[in-house]
Amino acid sequence: MNNALKLIAVVISLVGFYAAPAMAGGTLSMTNTNGETVRVSMKELMDLQATEINTSTQWTDGVQKFRGVAFDLLLDTYGLEADTVRVSALNDYNVMVPADVLRNDGAILAYQLNDAEMSVREKGPFWVIFPYDADDRFNTDTYWAYSVWQVKSVDAAN
Repeated sequence: MNNALKLIAVVISLVGFYAAPAMAGGTLSMTNTNGETVRVSMKELMDLQATEINTSTQWTDGVQKFRGVAFDLLLDTYGLEADTVRVSALNDYNVMVPADVLRNDGAILAYQLNDAEMSVREKGPFWVIFPYDADDRFNTDTYWAYSVWQVKSVDAAN
């Protein structure tokens, strides 16, 4: 019996070890134009007013429900007042995005896909989403490049 308990403990430990990297558990680094960085937790983002976008994407099947924070609210809340922001992913992919595109084109920093937090394997913990189905201009290489997933930071000091 004692060996069985040890085996169960080992299995649970291994499952936890291998599952942990897949979980989102996200924090986001936000850097303002003065170079001051604040780390924002998932809970803090979820406490801000949420916006939902129902849209299809080229990376998913069919219409999906994305929930997150509108970029105009996000940029204003954390004092990111720049013409351009750098959005960076966990794999160090980054792109410079005009702030007015994020503000005026309905972009959100999504933290949920179909009512569930996104794991890193599901492009989480955060994903820049536009209302792709609302306008053909969102289905271009430019907007697809702006659609960073596995976002780790938004930097206005860039």
